[in-house]
Parts: sequence; structure tokens; C-alpha cells
Amino acid sequence: MKLIEHIPLFKQLEIINRLHFFKEFTLNERQILLESFGMLYLVSQQQFLFKQFDNDKRLYIVLSGALLVFKHNHLLELGTIQPGEFIGEGAFIGNRERSTSARAKSDTIVLAITPEALTRLPNVIREKIKDRIIEGMSERIAKLSHYLEASS
Repeated sequence: MKLIEHIPLFKQLEIINRLHFFKEFTLNERQILLESFGMLYLVSQQQFLFKQFDNDKRLYIVLSGALLVFKHNHLLELGTIQPGEFIGEGAFIGNRERSTSARAKSDTIVLAITPEALTRLPNVIREKIKDRIIEGMSERIAKLSHYLEASS
């Protein structure tokens, strides 16, 4: 994973403006998030973003590319994280080690937010991030419920 430092702000804004995760954010809120609290990383194809049991607490929002999520050395694929979706909320919120591994299916750019950065964000931005996490987790629970109902 390589830190990306030289993408102009207008280009970063152009990327996140297209993503569902940021639909409720004003332009100013997006700018504050990018300038002050988020870090962009490039995860090359087949490279790990993180591995199961890592102690990385960051929340990652996929801006481009895709991540494969799995457990137990590739034996149990759990799904794919697409642009506008996030990963790492369990470690981010629960302050625990990673429960899964994530590897880039293609070259992938992610926005990383640390738990410490979240506490320093203006309240309105922090609440919008929390709302998106709750909404995303709710969607995952609904998909899982549907899958379990269909397989029984």
C-alpha cells in the first residue's frame, strides 16, 4: 500500500463527488475531509490492504478499483468491496483486530480515516460518516439475511 501525496484537491473532489458514500456531504465538507483528515492510498493489484488479525484500526472507503474480502487464507471469500463502499468498520468502531483480509482485485485507491481523525472532524461531517457506516452495515445485514433465507 502506497500513500498518494500528489493528486490535486480538485481531482480528489472529482473522484469522491461520484460516490454514493459522499452524497449527503456538501462540497465544503468533502474538501475539509480530504484536506485535513483523510489519506489516499494506492493498493496495487493482488496486494493486501490488510490481513486478518492485523491491528490496523482505519476505516477505508474505496474510491476506485475493488477489494476482495476473505477469511482463512483465501478459503472463504466473503465478497467484493466496490467504489463508494467501505471496509474496516469493525476494527474502526470496535477497536479490535481485523476479522477478515482484503486484497486488491485491481489497482485500487482508498481513502483512509483513523479513529483519531474522526474525533477531530467537525460534528456535522462526523455524523454523516457515522450515518453512512450505519446505512452500509444495515445493507450488509439485509443481504446476509436474504442469503441465509435463500439457502435454507
